[in-house]
This record gives sequence, C-alpha cells and structure tokens, in this order.
Amino acid sequence: MSSFVLKLIAAVTMLIDHAGLILFPEAQIMRVIGRLAFPIYAYCIAEGFRYTKNRLHYFLRIFVLGFLCQIVYTIVDRQIYLGILITFSISLIIMAALESARKARDGEVSDIAAVFEKITRKPLAHRADYIVNIAAVVLLFAASFFLCIYVDVDYGFFGILLPVFTSLFKDKQQRLIMFSITLLALCIDLTDSFAIQYWSLLTVPLIALYNGKKGKYSMKYFFYIFYPAHLVILYAISMFI
Repeated sequence: MSSFVLKLIAAVTMLIDHAGLILFPEAQIMRVIGRLAFPIYAYCIAEGFRYTKNRLHYFLRIFVLGFLCQIVYTIVDRQIYLGILITFSISLIIMAALESARKARDGEVSDIAAVFEKITRKPLAHRADYIVNIAAVVLLFAASFFLCIYVDVDYGFFGILLPVFTSLFKDKQQRLIMFSITLLALCIDLTDSFAIQYWSLLTVPLIALYNGKKGKYSMKYFFYIFYPAHLVILYAISMFI
C-alpha cells in the first residue's frame, strides 16, 4: 500500500467523520469510521519529514494552512482551539529539534550550530552544541506539555507525540511498534472524554501494509486543499439545512 492510498483513506474517513460531526451528529458510526483519519495522517507526517527534500518548506506549508484555518476556528467558535494542522506543526518542530540533537551527538554540525555560525560568524564548540540541542529538545517537550494543559490542542500531548515517536526509527517494524504504542497511549489518554478513539487502533494493520512508496499518483496539493475545502462545504451545507 502506497502513501497515496494511505492519504486517500485518511481523506475519505476524515470527510465521513466531519460529515457526522457537522451534519449527522446522531450517526455515531460515522465518528467511529473517522477515527482512522488522524493516526494515518500522523504516520504520513512522520514519513513526510523523513523523505521531504526541504523540511522548512514542508513545515511552512502545514503551518501556514493551519494558521489560516485557525483564524476561521477562532471566529466561528469564539474560543482558542488549536486544530490538527497546528498539532502537526508542533510535532514537526520537535522532530527537527531531535534531528538537530542527533547530528550534535554524532559529531556533525547541528542545525542550531549552523544557524549560530551563520549569525555570529563563529563555530559553536561540539560540547556546547550538544548541550544546547538537548536543552532545546527538553524545552520543546515541556512547552508542548504545558500548552496542552492550558490550551485546547487537537488530540492533545500524545497527538503531538504520535508522529514524533514514529519518526525516531528508520526500521519499518520499529516504527510500526512505536506508532502502535504511542497510539494506544493516546487512546488511553482520551478514554474519559472520547472513548471511541480506541477504534483508531484499526489503523495499525493498514500501516503495516504500507510499502514505503509514494504510489502512482502524488496529488500532494490536493490533500492540502482538501482539508479546509471540505470543512467549508460541510459548514455551508449545514447552514442551508
């Protein structure tokens, strides 16, 4: 199963989920089907970070779209609620910090050291580079944790961690195991408020079928546009019903 097929499954199940939420709130089965969307997208985020040629551009595409959607959320709901694209944006920042720390650990010039040298025209000592990177990782994890305590972040702290922990390993089996463990932790965390999240564990066998290839079609911009577009259409329909 290619990444295109995975994303297509995620898009369809997300559409069903949001249609159930906005148009058919009594149809619980639609929300159950929708539990497949988030974990698949989370895994694809980890894969995207791993394979993208330009991580900054990858991050900006997701963050800018998330920020624009965030403006709409805030106006419509009149409350601070950080949507899923902001959740994934935070994940990408932590993944970038972990990758920078790995470079520092392995004796390479980390991303932080590269930026420091570009600004100051002076190299950052290896030990200092490693300490700064570890401190950055710890600070980001702590900041994300407290953000989820005081602000309503979609899927919460474990939602942020799902793509992060999945990205820690290169081996497919290890990635699948870490993905499964973190997803289970997410389900347990949401037990009291959203018990049907356990249905998301059905994504594990789907991810196991993933072959690591893009597939015949890419249509990456379609999937970016589909997220805000389907919400606008569903809310428009709800206004006329």
